[in-house]
Amino acid sequence: MDPVARFADAAAAFARWLLAGEDQEADAARGGLIRLLELYRAGIELPPGSSSAMDDRPSVERVGDEEWRKAYDATRRLPIDYYSEVFDPTEVPAEDRPVIGSVADDLADIYRDVVTGLRAYEKGDRVGAIWEWSFHLQVHWGAHATGAIRALHWWLRNNAADRLSGDAAG
Repeated sequence: MDPVARFADAAAAFARWLLAGEDQEADAARGGLIRLLELYRAGIELPPGSSSAMDDRPSVERVGDEEWRKAYDATRRLPIDYYSEVFDPTEVPAEDRPVIGSVADDLADIYRDVVTGLRAYEKGDRVGAIWEWSFHLQVHWGAHATGAIRALHWWLRNNAADRLSGDAAG
């Protein structure tokens, strides 16, 4: 499958899971982890986006604050929100104090970035979609995804390790 179409499929699946998913607690943590891993992998396989190609493109319909809030509120079914995070794990030693991350904020911000590109893609603006997804992977949603992936993994490891195996329901 074409990497752009693969990413569009992963983005649509992530958005459906986030807004309409009915899984709860450990199942929701596992479902979120799976969707984030699929989305991140598809994102790093995208072709590079060109900012110069964006000069003559129509503006993209961005996800607004009300829709972002709906995505944020949909995370209430997850068993974890706040977690410890470092901004730059390649800085050794790390900052003096970790910062607090939020799975709810991570997922809602990822939703905003990938759905904005998905809207461009669905309107036939492939170049705009690639740019939206690639640029924001590098500067925004990629960091949110990796933070949430780590937090969800550790929550599952410590509270529902059976959900990390391939045989788990969900």
